[in-house]
Amino acid sequence: MQTFRISLSDGTRKFHTVIQAPDSASAHIKAAYFFDTSKWRILSVSLTSAAMAA
Repeated sequence: MQTFRISLSDGTRKFHTVIQAPDSASAHIKAAYFFDTSKWRILSVSLTSAAMAA
């Protein structure tokens, strides 16, 4: 798993969150699932680091 930083905006506010996913496409899909994309627009999905294997 890798850690991705997701930037979202509703037009006036902007915030960032972190999601773990195997790739950026999966991270984008997870962000769309967790946040109402009719209100929150996904601005960017960027890799922050690789998670440590357990």
